[in-house]
Amino acid sequence: MISASEGALGRSEAGETVVDLAMVSKAMQARLEAGAPEAAAALAQIVLLRHPRHLATYERLIQAAWMLKRWQEGEDWARRLLQADPGNAVAWRSLAFAVEQKGMLPTARSIWRRAFQCHPYDPDIRSGLARTRPNPGEPLRLDDAALASLYLRAGRWSHAANAYRKLVKAEPKRLDFQVNWMVAAWQQGERREAYQLARRLTQQSRYTLMAWVVLAATGDVDDRALARNPIQSMDPDGEFVQMWLRIPWERPRTPLRITLQEAALLVEPGPSEDSSFF
Repeated sequence: MISASEGALGRSEAGETVVDLAMVSKAMQARLEAGAPEAAAALAQIVLLRHPRHLATYERLIQAAWMLKRWQEGEDWARRLLQADPGNAVAWRSLAFAVEQKGMLPTARSIWRRAFQCHPYDPDIRSGLARTRPNPGEPLRLDDAALASLYLRAGRWSHAANAYRKLVKAEPKRLDFQVNWMVAAWQQGERREAYQLARRLTQQSRYTLMAWVVLAATGDVDDRALARNPIQSMDPDGEFVQMWLRIPWERPRTPLRITLQEAALLVEPGPSEDSSFF
């Protein structure tokens, strides 16, 4: 499986073809759902060769590492993804378990709590938090951050914006709270507030994808030009934003020129074929 510091597949002189990035992503997801994480990782290499900061592929590599119980690989990819999406539950889950496996229980407990606040009903996250708490039998309770995430996931933008506004006042250094507040404000029509938050976040970190998306959506032509390259590098076809918002989102076609050897990996193996990648 590809590691966070590893190169991608070499190019063949046998010929090339052009496919949509969405086609490769769909094939990757199909391999994960079919229980073939190594095959999914092979497809990930095709994408990362052309788009080395492609966030949707990062998330799928974290899922593949989780399935393969390769905790260090999962941690490496999780740390990368959290730079761009600080509230990503898949990444926090992977990071928490990796830290727990190292025996660092107080740190793991804190990270499981962060994961729980991002996705309180994920069964693996709930198990991880319960397992590392001082009183494992004590029932899990939703705190204000967990409730806010439920509003966000349900698209209750006004409730989410109000909740995260209060959370940011209480914990101003929590980048995930700031991002969630910004997105909720944008979606409920508070464009000025969302724009100001986006400007501040893009100045804090050039890797926070949703800040660039909101800047492009609420700003002027100069803001859109400034946001173009970061968005193109992390989410060129809009898949990650669509997954993030859980609403319809424009998905421009993004062509990939790949070798015929790489294209062969897109063909779904039959029931008698081995779907793993060697």
